[in-house]
Amino acid sequence: MAESLKPDLQDLVQLARADLWCFVELFFPVLHPNQKIVPADYLVLLAEALMAVEGRIYQRVIFNLPPRHMKSLLVSVFYTAWRLGREPTAKFICISYGDDLAHEHSALTRKVMQHPLYQKVFPGTVLEKVAVDHLRTMEGGQRYATSVGSDITGFGADEIIIDDPMQPHEAGSERKKEELRQWVGSSVETRFDDPRRAVLLLVMHRLAPDDLSATLERSADLTLRLALVCEAGEEFENGDGNLIMSRDPGDILNPAQMSAGEVEKLKATLPSYVFASQYQQQPTTSGSGMLPLGYFARYDLAAPPKFELTIHSWDIGATINGNATVCTKWGLVKEEGYGDRVYLTNVLRLQMQLPAVRDAIKLHDKRDRPALIILDERGVGLGLYQELKREGFRHITGVTGPEPLEREGRPRHHPNSSKIERFGRAAWAIEKGRVVIPSWAPWLEAFLYEVASFPNITDKDQVDSMTQLLAYLDTGVRRARQNKERFMM
Repeated sequence: MAESLKPDLQDLVQLARADLWCFVELFFPVLHPNQKIVPADYLVLLAEALMAVEGRIYQRVIFNLPPRHMKSLLVSVFYTAWRLGREPTAKFICISYGDDLAHEHSALTRKVMQHPLYQKVFPGTVLEKVAVDHLRTMEGGQRYATSVGSDITGFGADEIIIDDPMQPHEAGSERKKEELRQWVGSSVETRFDDPRRAVLLLVMHRLAPDDLSATLERSADLTLRLALVCEAGEEFENGDGNLIMSRDPGDILNPAQMSAGEVEKLKATLPSYVFASQYQQQPTTSGSGMLPLGYFARYDLAAPPKFELTIHSWDIGATINGNATVCTKWGLVKEEGYGDRVYLTNVLRLQMQLPAVRDAIKLHDKRDRPALIILDERGVGLGLYQELKREGFRHITGVTGPEPLEREGRPRHHPNSSKIERFGRAAWAIEKGRVVIPSWAPWLEAFLYEVASFPNITDKDQVDSMTQLLAYLDTGVRRARQNKERFMM
């Protein structure tokens, strides 16, 4: 069969069997007749990463790229066709947002695999079943296409590809994001035939600070986050140490596809948070922009500094189905250039009734021995505050009274008169670098989403817990030190 090919095509066929990018170059005209793919360094980079996935160098991989940059075509179509050619027994589940997109990617893959040229590259791979959502080889390999939220019981896989699983308009819905997380965790992650060799590939542009990409990044072996316009110098090498791609600030991801002028026109037509999230892979929200998240200083939660004392700040919800009770935990360090600096060490979100909230406060007080407990004693918190005071919690203080945290300088002003004003005062401390949060923590994305969205968000419990301390930071630190001297020495 190979003898009938022209020498140059025969060479390409040999290369395409071994190299994914060569395969893409060879088969791009099959899907786009009379067109030749315009090479771009980032596409070669993705192809190199996918070949490393085949060798199980990486098993949990995230690709964040702007829309319309061929990421779905490369991963969901060309990669699966190439892998089934090299390993006809491989099993894939390919998940897209909706049925239409899932079927489209399946049809494109089928078109590649049924082309005569494919049989010359991979003569050992023959399709036995060809359905709108299910391709199966004679050797038992398969590519099963489905949509987010569907029932995939009965299908096992070696590799699962999740491709653009959420629509942009859903990024602000906490319910939609949580439903997606739950479905991936309870349904998708259970479909691997051999968890030890399982591959999970997520392909998407960023939508929100707490989107699925943020959730899966915690366990990712590789995350390639490529902005449309480079903001800091980047260099990427392959496993052999050879440079694949380098970018300087201002470089466009694919200049052949979009010029600098076209980027500026695009930027002018989009809300700033859309461009930042989907095109720059720096998700923000459509909130007020009162506090850019970059103002927070960062630290490694696994290697914290030595704290002088700790502070707990409780915002009380006290119901199972309503607002959560939130506790933010802070460690105090005196540092040159900043003075008193507080480190966020944990955020607890508890859905429980009032007696259980009381028990939780006691438990965490015993565990951490905070020098100061700030408790929002308004509404349902009043009885709880009074009870803890009667039980001897001398290191507890309320938000409004009878001994409010903020009473110096403005004796007639209660801090609950304006949550926005309190947020603004907290933002001042954050901008000055006096507030340090982890670079990563399991609860961080949800916390940052709420901070970035304030005040245009329904649930503000984490923000309230944070600002109860940060809006009156100096007073809180002074009160904590006094409590430590009086009650803890």
